[in-house]
Amino acid sequence: MEVDDILNERVGNELGAAMSEHDNDPEFNAESTPEFTPEFTPEFTPEFTPEFSEEIGALLADPTLWDLPGDDLGDRIVNAISLESVNAPETYAALAGPSGRRSWVRPALLGAAAAISFLFGGLVLLSGLSGVEDIDSFSAKLVPTGLIGDQSGDITVTSFDSGLRIELDAASLPRRDNGSFYAGWLKTVDGDLFPVGTFHDGVDVTLWAGVELERVELFTITLEAAAGPDDPGQQSSGEVVLRTEINP
Repeated sequence: MEVDDILNERVGNELGAAMSEHDNDPEFNAESTPEFTPEFTPEFTPEFTPEFSEEIGALLADPTLWDLPGDDLGDRIVNAISLESVNAPETYAALAGPSGRRSWVRPALLGAAAAISFLFGGLVLLSGLSGVEDIDSFSAKLVPTGLIGDQSGDITVTSFDSGLRIELDAASLPRRDNGSFYAGWLKTVDGDLFPVGTFHDGVDVTLWAGVELERVELFTITLEAAAGPDDPGQQSSGEVVLRTEINP
């Protein structure tokens, strides 16, 4: 029961008891009761019993009365509504009370539960129809060519709408600095060569390519050195150290 319900009930009981005392008082003369006019407003202050005052004081002193709702309040409300709808009878009798103000509570809760369920189902349906892309992925071992020793590594190629993400792990590759580096390349079934990025070593490397996965047949890593914009060295050096077939 809510605090305001407790207060209303107890105040009503106390007022009723006070009025009963006046009714049973032989010295109380109803005819002598002053007439209620705008110029006269009687003052009446009910005297509450000590037990009632202590109970109200205890309620107000309870720290849980002033706690803010937790983050899971919404979930708890939905669960409570769901349990109420499962256990609800087929007919809904009005709850006790002179005003009957709670007769609408259970149907309203059931309506809210139905609305929440409908909304959740709609969101699931929309997410399913929103064109979520199917993700294709390919993983393979990198094969050394023997150019710089017996190196090794792995790649995972994942297809997105934006292109191919190539995750490379080839920790055995020696680091290259001072204008020297490694470069990754994708070769398509049409013979086109796509540069996918450069890196100093092969630890946790992520490369990207704007090409469709089904068109790719080969991935290679080459030894490269910095070159000017018009230098033929801007193209692949052809010095392949690791390679693997894709979609073999």
